[in-house]
Amino acid sequence: MLRGSAQAVGPAQALKLIILGAMLIPVLALPGCGGGGSTNSISTQSHPVPSITSISPTAATVGGPSFSLRITGARFISSSVVRWNGSAKVTSFINNKTLSAAIDPADFAAAGTASVTVFNPAPGGGVSNATTFSVTNPVPLLTSISPSSAVADQASFPLVVIGRSFVSTSVVKWNGLALATTYNSSSQLTATVSADDLTSVGTAQITVSNPSPGGGVSNAVGLSVTAPNPVKLLTTALPPTGGNKSYYFIPAATGGAPPYTWSIPSGSLPSGLALDPTTGLLSGTVSPSAVGASSPFTLQVEDSLATPQKGTQSLSISVLASLPRNDDPPPCGSASDTATPISNGRLRASISPFSDVDVYSFHGTAGSEVTLETFAERLDLFGDGLRHSFLDSFLELLDGGCNQIAFDDDIIANGVHTTQDSLIDFTLPANGTYYIRVRDLRGDGRPDLIYELSLSGAD
Repeated sequence: MLRGSAQAVGPAQALKLIILGAMLIPVLALPGCGGGGSTNSISTQSHPVPSITSISPTAATVGGPSFSLRITGARFISSSVVRWNGSAKVTSFINNKTLSAAIDPADFAAAGTASVTVFNPAPGGGVSNATTFSVTNPVPLLTSISPSSAVADQASFPLVVIGRSFVSTSVVKWNGLALATTYNSSSQLTATVSADDLTSVGTAQITVSNPSPGGGVSNAVGLSVTAPNPVKLLTTALPPTGGNKSYYFIPAATGGAPPYTWSIPSGSLPSGLALDPTTGLLSGTVSPSAVGASSPFTLQVEDSLATPQKGTQSLSISVLASLPRNDDPPPCGSASDTATPISNGRLRASISPFSDVDVYSFHGTAGSEVTLETFAERLDLFGDGLRHSFLDSFLELLDGGCNQIAFDDDIIANGVHTTQDSLIDFTLPANGTYYIRVRDLRGDGRPDLIYELSLSGAD
């Protein structure tokens, strides 16, 4: 039996009565679920195409620091991206008329122009009009050159130029004429000075030129071109050695135009030793068969002038059956040791055994300035850039009576400790024999406490 009555409903919602047992259950008929219903759609708003009216700054200089580029325009959105020559940059949204982008030095590493645009992503969106950003070269500054002098008629050589604001297209000039130039960094260039640039004595003006846009010519630094001095070998004596002993000595020369070429035109070295023609190094392990002999030879050095100069020196290396110690020779001590005689050049030895002291002798002239220097901490024996000798050298200069007249522990430059190696510059007070004493400051001694001793200014 039907009880109650159904309430009328509107056309959008029709109620249907379903009889389930004795109950009436209203069911809502949803529009679109059956035939004849209407549908609703959600519209998506498209992003606008942005436009640029101005940028700030409008130019930068190659080599300058990073900066923020401000873009002013219209229809910017939070997802707008500034593009630099088409590449997206980190962008900050300020408002719908202003953006800011981070510009790195790599973005303006070369002179020219860059195209700045703004991109709005889909839906809709697009790329704005382009605005031009100018990149100019700086005016370079020259601070130093190396070498700072040359010899007339010498062979070509590389000139290292130090300064700042150099660019990849910088050119080193010699009296206004361009040299072949290699860009190393914004602070260093290398140029090739040819033999044709060195035909006369005088002072050449070295400058650096950066091309336009912007750019300009640096200040000038003078390079002195002098007449060559005669080539002279400064080594007049070589230390003795023993059989099966390692030998290492680099002779010294002056004058002419380096680099030098070394040779032995007459005589020969003790068996086991060899000459390096590019450095003059005499090295090797002496053959036991050479014991008891004194090997005389002529050492020749030739410079790099167009017409080479040559210098020669008669030398010999004695190979002793028993190489005496040089710890405490007379007059420095009473032992039977012998000071090792040396001349200008550079030798290699070691402080060994424990508490060892090495004593060398040389002849000097009054008024001559001698330079003594040890290399241990700075000695790279294997070319790997690591420290191999842990000798803390102590260096002394003694007069003919074995009285200390100069000494040095560590090299200190401008009040700053630079190395544990030692250096003495001293003007000799009289003609005669002088002694050099080398030891470890701690009194240590072992075969790996290797050092090289350099002497210049001796007879």
